Amino acid sequence: MTERADSDAHEHSLTNLGAEPRYGQRWPDGAPWPDSADRRHTLLPALPLPRPRTETLEHAVRGTVFALAVVPAGVVLWLALWKLGWMASLVSFVTAAGAARLYLAGSTGGRGGSVTRRGAWVVLGVTALTMLLAFFGSIWLDVAEYIGDQPFGLLFEPGAWDLLGYNLTSNPPLVQDLKGEFLMMLLFSALGSSFTLRQLFARSRRV
Repeated sequence: MTERADSDAHEHSLTNLGAEPRYGQRWPDGAPWPDSADRRHTLLPALPLPRPRTETLEHAVRGTVFALAVVPAGVVLWLALWKLGWMASLVSFVTAAGAARLYLAGSTGGRGGSVTRRGAWVVLGVTALTMLLAFFGSIWLDVAEYIGDQPFGLLFEPGAWDLLGYNLTSNPPLVQDLKGEFLMMLLFSALGSSFTLRQLFARSRRV
């Protein structure tokens, strides 16, 4: 009777050895199962953790200086089109896109990346400054044509400034015309630069 019981116990232990391991089940000697999580943890090497990406430090002052280089180009392009009797949203588009590229090149040292939120505001300011200077330049161009002199030469003529100031303060029809042209300039500028500026603010990160 005892021999049969020992035989049944031996067969039962062999059957358990071939069974599917349950959570926390171990070999008779206390070692983990070959396919258990404990064994896999000891066999697999530790995977290296990904290194955090280091953001390129932005040099905002240098980026702004680079972006300001687009101002003369934008003003000249506007005056050339003004001379032909046109107002074009192309000017503000070129200005915003050029300012963004130059700011990025200056702030990151040409290493690429993306324009930050601060950079997006700089691009907006440079675009607005360019369009305001361009509009004033178109008025100055009209003054030069009226006097019959070169625009750059008139910059150092007090009489030209007196004539411009007198008309802006004492010529209501001229002021009304300039208001209409100024509003048109704002409209064309918004149409031309809205896409670029919207993309910049959407992609920029807050700093």
